[in-house]
Amino acid sequence: MGPWSGNRVVDLTGLAGAYGTRLLAALGAEVIKMEPPGGDPMRTYAPHAPGVDGPESGLWWAFLSAGKKSVVIDRSSADGEAQLAALLATADVVLDDSPAGLQDRPVSGYSAVRVANPATSWIAITPFGLTGPRRDWTTSDLVAWASCGLASTIGFADSPPLAPAAPVQLAMHFTAVNAAIASMLALRGRRRTGRGQLVEVAIQEAMVSMAPETGVPLFLDDQVPRPRAGNRRPVTSPFGLFPCQDGYVAILALQPNHWQAMARWICDATGNEGVLDEVFNDIAVRHEASEAVDAWTEELTLAATKHELFVEGQRRGIPITPVNTVADLRGDPHLAQAGWWRDEDHPALGQVQVPGAPFLVSHQWWNWSVAPTLGQHTHEVLGGL
Repeated sequence: MGPWSGNRVVDLTGLAGAYGTRLLAALGAEVIKMEPPGGDPMRTYAPHAPGVDGPESGLWWAFLSAGKKSVVIDRSSADGEAQLAALLATADVVLDDSPAGLQDRPVSGYSAVRVANPATSWIAITPFGLTGPRRDWTTSDLVAWASCGLASTIGFADSPPLAPAAPVQLAMHFTAVNAAIASMLALRGRRRTGRGQLVEVAIQEAMVSMAPETGVPLFLDDQVPRPRAGNRRPVTSPFGLFPCQDGYVAILALQPNHWQAMARWICDATGNEGVLDEVFNDIAVRHEASEAVDAWTEELTLAATKHELFVEGQRRGIPITPVNTVADLRGDPHLAQAGWWRDEDHPALGQVQVPGAPFLVSHQWWNWSVAPTLGQHTHEVLGGL
């Protein structure tokens, strides 16, 4: 029994809400995922499980919809809209990432639903909010990174701005976590007032709130240029990603003791005694001499594997870690010993290994049920309205 047990959540979202509603389902909520007759578009997102056809092959769907119920409703018909309105009126929380102009539909929008059931909270996820000059603008993960200013800081100085994480859609997932938090706060408010809340989660605003690269300088003169720094941070050296024999490691030597340990390591490995000069204990000096310090660091890292560097660096008390691939994580002895990976039987995918919970508590709060097949719970849910 998770802390959200007894609460019904209707999920009308795509990627901007999917991870958040997955968290709510894992914590015990009954999350009803509304799908059109052909299935949610997320089912079609690559990659797909090898040798598996049809709407159950999508691995995005398998991960982000775990623990939810699938209900198929055809919103293009009057009967479908009436069915959806009846379903929404039974919800404690509704999450919707439709365009702002579509979220207040006459039959199944937030105004109608909150009249039918004043205790229902509606979490409206939109690119730029429900009001204002950009309320009808559309978005994507790339647009989110660009609009919050973070893309301007990512990449190399002589290259165009970049959005991070490639197909990982990190901006959408971060927004979804904020939507889950908003849902929890709305239910907490209902305990005191007896009424639901209309909560706006604007993707741009959520991203600006988490972006130190663009948020912190707002306290300063916004005309100060902030060149893109590539895979090294322009604070001191070494600070960033460094190549090694089989990939990269991340090194951060900000504190004096970190640098002194790093300098001793470089000296021991390469014979460079100049790196031990006390002048380099000053973080500002290492920043000014970053080209030389980076070169000395690379001479060390290029002579070893990322695992060797990780073990030795940690032994010396230096913040260093491998840049892991998926294969590295699957073979990680720490995750294996912690029992973080979990084996599951999926009706279409067969025996699969899935990630564990993002946190551990003393009670078994996490719901491990697999993602639903298309329309699996339609009769169960709609028949009970």
